[in-house]
Amino acid sequence: MLKLGNIDALIVTLCVGISNLFWLPVMGAVSDRVGRRTVLLPFTILMFVTAYPALAWLVTSPSFGRLLAVELWLSFIYGSYNGAMIVALTEIVPSNMRTTGFSVAYSLATALFGGFTPAISTYLIHVSDNRAAAGIWLMFAAACGLVATLLAWRRTTEPNASESSASVEPAR
Repeated sequence: MLKLGNIDALIVTLCVGISNLFWLPVMGAVSDRVGRRTVLLPFTILMFVTAYPALAWLVTSPSFGRLLAVELWLSFIYGSYNGAMIVALTEIVPSNMRTTGFSVAYSLATALFGGFTPAISTYLIHVSDNRAAAGIWLMFAAACGLVATLLAWRRTTEPNASESSASVEPAR
């Protein structure tokens, strides 16, 4: 669709993988210090407001440099969000069902958003005749993440480690 070479796509994919490898643990550590919600909210909003404009900029004049810039930008947002989200999701699930609860929630979200993204993006591009329309789907996913973040932290402070461990009863 962008008519870029296979080597260009491979290099961009490699750079995105390295970017994710860097941003996921770094932003997980940042969220340990400043709180999950403090990281989740701005990066969700950042994805919502920049996804479509970034893709629109890319498709107006596709090039390796633009593809790399857009993909690294989206990787930065993704890695920053997921660095906090993975931990946040495990923390909000009660410890006696944490493995199952986290697995089901994460797998379901990955299947729905990840699995249907190519089909939905292709459909949006087809019906709108706009090659940047996949940004609309990213905006929808960001809006879902924003609502989930706001619902998960309805109070102003986050649970601390002592509250989490206090809910676990010792084995008898």
